[in-house]
Parts: sequence; C-alpha cells; structure tokens
Amino acid sequence: MNQGGERDARIDAIPDVHGHAKGEHKPFAEERPIPYTARMLFLWFFHACQRSSPRFMMVADHMNYLTFEDPAAVNLVRRALKLAHAGDLYGASETAGIEVGHAAVVSEGLRRGMRYSIGAEVDNDPRSRPDAQNIVDAMRPDAIIRSVHFLTIEHPELGAGYQWAFDNSEFQHLFAHVGTERVWELYMATLLDAIEKLPGHIVGHFYVPAKFGHWPEDAKLDHYENQLLDACVARGMAIELNARFFYRHFVDDEHNKRRYRNANLRLLKKAKARGVGIAVGSDAHSPKDQGGGFEAVLELLDKAGINEIVFPVNGRMARVALRATEELLKQQAAPPPPPIGSSVSGFGRAELAARDGGIGPEPETPAQRKAAAKAAAIAKAAAAKAAAIKAAADRAAAKKLAAEKAAAKKIADAAKRKALAEKKKIAAAKKAAAKKVALEKKRAAKRAAAERKKLANEKKRAAKQAALEKKRAVAAAKRIAAEKQRAAAAAKKVQAARKAVAAKKAAAAKKAGAAKKAAVAKKAAAKKAAAKKATARKPAAKKAAKRPPRGKPRPSKKARAHPPKRSSTKSASKKRSKGRR
Repeated sequence: MNQGGERDARIDAIPDVHGHAKGEHKPFAEERPIPYTARMLFLWFFHACQRSSPRFMMVADHMNYLTFEDPAAVNLVRRALKLAHAGDLYGASETAGIEVGHAAVVSEGLRRGMRYSIGAEVDNDPRSRPDAQNIVDAMRPDAIIRSVHFLTIEHPELGAGYQWAFDNSEFQHLFAHVGTERVWELYMATLLDAIEKLPGHIVGHFYVPAKFGHWPEDAKLDHYENQLLDACVARGMAIELNARFFYRHFVDDEHNKRRYRNANLRLLKKAKARGVGIAVGSDAHSPKDQGGGFEAVLELLDKAGINEIVFPVNGRMARVALRATEELLKQQAAPPPPPIGSSVSGFGRAELAARDGGIGPEPETPAQRKAAAKAAAIAKAAAAKAAAIKAAADRAAAKKLAAEKAAAKKIADAAKRKALAEKKKIAAAKKAAAKKVALEKKRAAKRAAAERKKLANEKKRAAKQAALEKKRAVAAAKRIAAEKQRAAAAAKKVQAARKAVAAKKAAAAKKAGAAKKAAVAKKAAAKKAAAKKATARKPAAKKAAKRPPRGKPRPSKKARAHPPKRSSTKSASKKRSKGRR
C-alpha cells in the first residue's frame, strides 16, 4: 500500500512463477496423478485476467501429479492462448472447451500485455512415474522449478531407507526423531546434488524445512545460503521468494513470519550482490491465492533494492522491471547524437548549436556576430517551425491514437455484442434443447404409460387364462377323483366277488369233506355190519380163535380182560383167513 492507502501498482507487475492448476493437496495416501485439460489451464489464466493481476504468471504443477495426457493439453491451451491473443474468440473457446466470454476476458488481458507460461515443479517425490522426466520434456516447459520434498532417513519403526515427506503436516512428528540440524544437513545435500546434476531454472522455496518452525543456528543458515548461491551462480539458476509462507503457513505465527522475512531479506541482498536472478511465486493451489502475499514481497524487494524480477518465457529468463528508474530509462534510451561538426549528422554548426541550446564557439567580429544572430534567428525560426511540425505531428498522432482507441473500443463493443448475441444464441439453444428434452420426456412418459397399460392388459389376460386353466385343472381333478372312486368301487366289488368265490370254495370243500367222512363212516359201518354177520355165521371159528396156539404162552387174565383193539376190517380178514385154514 502507498502512504495514501492506495494499492501499489507495482504489486500487479510482480510475476508469479509458482502456481498449481491441479488444486490443493489431498491427504498423502489419497494423492493420485491428475491429468491436465486445456480448459483447466485456460480458466487458471482467466481468473488472473479477470483481476488484471498478476500480469505475468506461470503454472508449475508437482511431478507426482503429471500424466501422459499433460503434453497434449499444454499444447492445446498454448494454441488457444494464441487464438485469443489474435482476437479469434470462437477459435479459442472451441480449442480450449470454454465459453466465448472466458475467451474474451483472456483476449483482453493478453491485449493489455498480460503473459502466461507453463512449467513444472520437479522434485524428488518417490511416487512419481519413472519416466516423468520424459513427460516434462514433452510438455516443452517454459521453466523447471527444482525443489526437494522428501528426505531419506532411518524411520524408528520402518527402518533405514524411509522416504520422509518432511514438509507434510501428517509426518511432522518425525522432526523430533531426526532433529533440526540433521534435517537441514540432509536437505542441503539433496538440494545441492539436484541443482548440480538435474535440469532446472529456478530453485523453489529454499526455506521449506522451516515450514513448522525448525530453524538451524544463524551461522549454519548463513553457510547454507552461501552454498545455495554458489550452486545457482555455477548453473545460472534463479532463486524463488515464496510468498505462501506469508499468507498460509505463518499467517498467525508472527515469530516465524518475522524470522522468514529476515532470512529472505538477507538472501535477496546476497543474491543481488552476486547477480543471481530473483523469482517470486505465490505457490497458489487455488485461483483465489494467485498473487497472494505480494504486498510483503514488494516490501522485501524495496528493502533489498531489487527492481528487476525474472520471469520464464520460452525457456529463457526474461527480466521484468517494477519501476521505470532513471538508470533503466537511460539503458533503454536511443544512442546519444553524434559530436558537433560530424558529417554523419547532416546538420550545420548553427543548427547543431541551436539544437544543443546555443552551445558553441562565440563569434568574434560584428559581421560574424551579425551572421551568427541571423543564423540563430533562422535556427530559431527553423526550431519554431520544427516545434510546430512536431506539435502538428503530436496532434495527428493523438488524433490517430484516439481513432485507434475508438476503433478498438468499437471492436471491443462489437466483440461484446457478438459475445452477447452468442450468449443469447446459446441461451436460446439451451432453451430449445430443454424444450426438446421436455418433449422427449413427455413422449417417453406416454410410451411408458402405453407400455404399462399393455403390460396391465397382458397381466389381465394372463390372469384370466390362469383362472381358466385352474378351473380346467379343478374339473380334471374332480374327474380323476370320480375315476378313482369308481375304480375303488370296482376293486371293492372284485374283492367281494373274490371273497364269495373263496366262501363257495370253502363251503364246497367242507361239503366234500363231510361227504368223504360220511362215506368213510358208511364204509366203516358196512364193514362192521359185515363183520358182525361173519361173526354170527362162524361161531366155531370164534371158539377156536379163543384157544391159544401151541407153543405160545397163554395171555394173562388182565390181557384177556382187555384185548387190543383192531379194526373191524382187519379182524374180519383174519377171521376169514382162519376160516379158510
């Protein structure tokens, strides 16, 4: 701010060489490569054009975020910026995939002298692709910011060779294990090795190990600053004055902010004395942070007596002056006029004297004085004529400039009108598209209703058919049940018939048995009767049968009283045989 409270115009002229269009950092475990798009890059520049600051700005995203799509997107946005610079708003909008209004804002910014570059922040992130440098080379970056974000340490739990993201707040607790002095030693060794062996144009945020307030001893820090400047002089690299510490890291920490300010002021003075270029970066991860903290940066630059800042353009470090000093104007002025009397100038002595304010040798005689007076008068008239001609030329130039401004305004108004018409056209197209979409939705709703009705009818017919089939199935079941009943009745009849036949057979068998018994009994009775008859016919034979035969013992009285039973047939046969004897 100036003394009157107004914003210093030089703040907008400070180039911002460090911005990340791919956005804010995510948690360490969730970080993934994010591809560039031409729209992403174009809109990053659009926000700067909307504010008219910073006038010079470069995108430089982190190495681990790079993808194979990035070179194509960078080439595309460069083409879109060229088209916008040439006034081809439609070509720029079509190329970058943005609105015509965005292209108009960027085109106006480029016409006012704003310039944009695309680079890369190349660090030692172990998560980067092995071929990430090839991607960087394919992007043809305007500059490479060389930085260090990882240190190789011995982890208390994971052992040696651990890659520590020392500037990440998720892992800052390891500072207590490693120690501040050791952290700075490892950091300087890694950074100096990268500066010496790897390509780069700017050394980024040198004081990053102090992000959480871990500063080494002043003598050590002074030694590290001298080592950095020696390496930059040897490689022709610039150093970055990182403004993110002013508006983000140390915004509420006055102690560390003061230490950071003092360290940067000392480094700036050393760099100026040794001819090392100074670059300024906001390290913005969002468009709202572009040019952030540049008020504090300008204060440091003024205290260090630095007026020129470097800005990368096409791989070279251009210099941007913040104030048109007398020394700078002298350097840019036209070469001085030739000495008086030189034949190269084409002027006479009197004209040269008049041009140089009357300086020249004094005439000695009255005639010479008269001639000199006459020549002076002529020169004066000539000077007046020249002044009149110059005034006329200035008026013509002013008139021409006014005409050009009017023409430019007319062109701008035409462009605005065209953009407005395009906007209206786009709005009308959107409206028509919305109407078409609504009509399609209505038609789709009708088709859906018809489909639902058709489906309902199909369901109804299917239900009716199912009911009919069920009815037929019930009737068939009834028929089957009746058939089963008839079959059961028939089986019952068959069983009854079988029982009747068995009963008849049993009765017949019984009858046959009875008949057989009767026949046997009848035969036995007949035999008995025949025996009786025979007995009655031969009494003598009976008496003889009662005498025992000779030579056989006489039966006892008991045996005689109870003789053994013999069938009538056998006894009769014996009687017959006895009688025949």
